[in-house]
Amino acid sequence: MATVMVVDDVAANRDIVRMLLGFRGHEVIEAKDGADALRLAHAHHPDVVVSDVLMPGIDGLELVHRLRADPDREAASAPVIFYTANYLEPETRPLAEACGVSQVVLRSQDPGTLLDAIESALAAGPVTVDLDTGENFAQAHLHAVNAKLIEKVRALHDTERRFEAMAVASPVGIGIIDRHGHADYVNPRFAEILQTPIDRLLGHGWLACLDRPAQDAALELLHGAGPDTELRFTHRITRPDGEILSLRVHLRHIHDGEDGLTGGVLMVDDVTDVTQAEERLRQETERRQDDARTRDAERLHALRRMAGGTAHDFNNILGAILGYVNLAIESINDGRADGSIPADTAESLIDDLAQVVKGGERARGLTQQLLAFGRREVNQPTALDMNALLRESETSLRAAAGPDTVLRLDLGSGLPTVKADPAQLTQVLRNLVRNSAEAMPDGGVVTITTSARDDRVAVEVRDTGTGMDAEVRERCCEPFFSTKSTTGTVGLGLSTAHGIVSQAGGQLTIDSRPGQGTTVTFTLPAMAGAAPAAPPPKTAQQDPAGGETLLLVDDEEAVLQVTARILSGAGYRVLTAPDAGEALRLLERHGGEVAALVTDVVMPGMNGRQLARIAAGRRPGLCVVFVSGYAESLFDDQGNNLEPGSTILAKPFDRDKLVNTVRTALGAGVKSS
Repeated sequence: MATVMVVDDVAANRDIVRMLLGFRGHEVIEAKDGADALRLAHAHHPDVVVSDVLMPGIDGLELVHRLRADPDREAASAPVIFYTANYLEPETRPLAEACGVSQVVLRSQDPGTLLDAIESALAAGPVTVDLDTGENFAQAHLHAVNAKLIEKVRALHDTERRFEAMAVASPVGIGIIDRHGHADYVNPRFAEILQTPIDRLLGHGWLACLDRPAQDAALELLHGAGPDTELRFTHRITRPDGEILSLRVHLRHIHDGEDGLTGGVLMVDDVTDVTQAEERLRQETERRQDDARTRDAERLHALRRMAGGTAHDFNNILGAILGYVNLAIESINDGRADGSIPADTAESLIDDLAQVVKGGERARGLTQQLLAFGRREVNQPTALDMNALLRESETSLRAAAGPDTVLRLDLGSGLPTVKADPAQLTQVLRNLVRNSAEAMPDGGVVTITTSARDDRVAVEVRDTGTGMDAEVRERCCEPFFSTKSTTGTVGLGLSTAHGIVSQAGGQLTIDSRPGQGTTVTFTLPAMAGAAPAAPPPKTAQQDPAGGETLLLVDDEEAVLQVTARILSGAGYRVLTAPDAGEALRLLERHGGEVAALVTDVVMPGMNGRQLARIAAGRRPGLCVVFVSGYAESLFDDQGNNLEPGSTILAKPFDRDKLVNTVRTALGAGVKSS
């Protein structure tokens, strides 16, 4: 193992040589300049000296000359290798040979070349050199140094010209800042961006491209405070001409060898056009999203109106069918009782008609779901406690979930009351639980969570099923849309739930991803300060009809006739009118006799509500029963009854429902508002 002294004014260069020689097992002594090298040579007598040539103070050539002339002959005879990036061997050969330099190795060569040169120098041993006269060395030294300085000056001049050309042509502003925060140079583009003369941007003038917090951060960076080596800012400034600019500013450290931080380089880019384009793109994206939401809302609204209108018309048809079937069953029972129809025949006919009734009941359920989707179902909203409703419905919800699904209730505390139809909300919950169970054919968990969110009550139904992709998620609330292969009334579960929640003034949202399950959340507005309403008392058995006169109004002839027959059969005297005008004329002729007005709500011309108001004005105390399968005229968008205190009978109805409703209204003396 040999002792090698490495002489270089750049610490990074010394580190590289030290690590390189360390792999060969050599002991390395580091000298930062020629004077330091002479001192260390006397102290350690290195076996080989590896020196740079171009160094401040005593350069490599002067170092070798002084070393060879040193009285310490052991130090003076040490082999020397020049390791340089500035001098080529032909440039140093005359002096190198005169001073006994073993070899000149360029830094651009393979590192192995330096190691081989050191091994050769060690093998050759100490060097004995007869120095030339001092005058001859001085002249040769001066010639070599001057030639290299001229070369460096020319190279520096070329570099400055290239930098100037690059900086002038640069599309971004450039500034060179010293460690004190003063700009020594700014390019024309910088001045153009800020609309400020170059001389005003020198010194601290360049800080005009930053706001105050950014200025403080930039100066801290230049002073070396903190761990950051660069900063990036994007902000707006106002130019002297009043124009607002969006600037992207990048400030980066400049290090200079052992001197450390010497300042920074600043780059300023005017990105106003880019920012404006991004803002226009953002606004356009938002506009398109709003348009898409509007189109979706319009499409859903159109589907709702179509579903509600279709269900309303179908309810009238269905009401007439079921009414006449019930009348037929009554006639058959009467015939069997008086012997005019054989018992076997009567039984067969009643069985056949029972199938018609069964089909009608299924159809009625379908129309109710369509009306719920269209937010037009006749409902009975009341103040209720959501947690209590869930506890009461837990058995039916577990039945809807099925045997392979685990149902969990996670009920929050302190929930405010909400106003909604409890039967409809129970239907919503059953539909959601059933959908979740169908999405978990191999079983899973459905969790129902309640919580208070600001002024709303939230109910979350979460499953561990297959989930939905974006396309299915967008259409899943449309009526009759389904991914199931079965037939029947599939595809109404979510659409019905969406309609019922919307009619109650709430919102329903769906979050689902394929393979990650589905979470359906609906929120309902809280009733401030309201307590859950007590369940309505059971209606006492009504007295049989006392022969009161009823004014029956319906624009559907079949419904009008079958309803009249049912009420007549129940003991009432019935006056019929196909429209509001005829009803008012009958009321004028029989006003003192009419005990109750039983009217359809949706009719051409004057609707049922308008008719009831006029009739009540002419006949104070008149009892009114509204008959409707379409809630648009009776309830607002929040589910509030527009005729509070009135009796409402939903279509289609059977004989018992109709008769009991009329008897109850007459017994309670219900009047129109």
